[in-house]
Amino acid sequence: MSVKASPTVVGGFVIGAIFLLVISLLVLGSGRFFKNDMRLMAVFPGSVKGLHVGSPVLFRGVNIGSVVEINIYHNNQTHQSLVPVYIDLKQEVMELMNQGADNAKLTQEQAVGFMVAMIKSGLHARLTIESLVSGRQMVEFEITPNSPIHLTGIDKRYLEIPTVESDLGKLQNLLKTIPLKELTEALIVTVKKINKLFANKEGREVLENINATIAGSRQLIDNLNEQVLPLSQSTQDRLSEVQTLLKNTEAQLTQTLTELTNLSSNVNKKLTILTSSATQAFDHSETVINNMNAMVDKKSTVRNELEQSLKELSRAAKSMRVFTEYLERHPEAIIQGKKY
Repeated sequence: MSVKASPTVVGGFVIGAIFLLVISLLVLGSGRFFKNDMRLMAVFPGSVKGLHVGSPVLFRGVNIGSVVEINIYHNNQTHQSLVPVYIDLKQEVMELMNQGADNAKLTQEQAVGFMVAMIKSGLHARLTIESLVSGRQMVEFEITPNSPIHLTGIDKRYLEIPTVESDLGKLQNLLKTIPLKELTEALIVTVKKINKLFANKEGREVLENINATIAGSRQLIDNLNEQVLPLSQSTQDRLSEVQTLLKNTEAQLTQTLTELTNLSSNVNKKLTILTSSATQAFDHSETVINNMNAMVDKKSTVRNELEQSLKELSRAAKSMRVFTEYLERHPEAIIQGKKY
């Protein structure tokens, strides 16, 4: 006699088989089971609230890994608590970064050396908001060469990535420095003074005067707008006249400059002729001066002859003077002759 199969047992086997099939597809399909991912460690300053196991790790918007573990470390001596976050970096990401090498497959030592070089280039990790609604956070890698490198060294098993403060942490620290209590008290006092000011009759009159001033200002602006259009048209007409005048002036200036150029050319020609004549006159004068210098020179023949003639004239004048004096004393000598 055959035993009838229990529907419950059959259903359990079917559900178990489906569950195993789904798990196998997830593990084997993604390839994570056969991948040798690289594990890193980072210690973020402040709170890691909103970060959980499975949070994505991004680099310039690309998913390069995920958070696999979050621990807490407390130092009894320094009373300092740190939260190390462990990250698995995808192996295929490292292989893509190593495409330029001869062998794209990276060994563990090569992967560590590559990440050490990236850290020296300024690679840092920081927390950023994944969802504003849920408050969940994720890890983002960025290259900031100017940021300092601070390493805790609390877990020597894994390579530590230096971290920088998140934007949310910076905002929280900024809010802590703002004296909210003092500002609130000052705001309350100001509001009370304003209420007290406008509660009495004088305050209401001031407010009415301000409203009247605003209304008058609006009316003044409207009047100005009405007057600006005709003024603008008149200004444009004046500008057209000025442009026409400038064009005429430009034409006259061009003609004047042409005449001045011609005049300058004629003056240059006449100055050239005058300069040539003056040069010839100077040369002739130089010849005359040289001749005169030759005549007055002590060794000159002309000068010697002139001096000799002057001496003879002097002797003749002296003889004439002696003869004249003799005739004055003896006028009869003209008839009788000189008596010795």
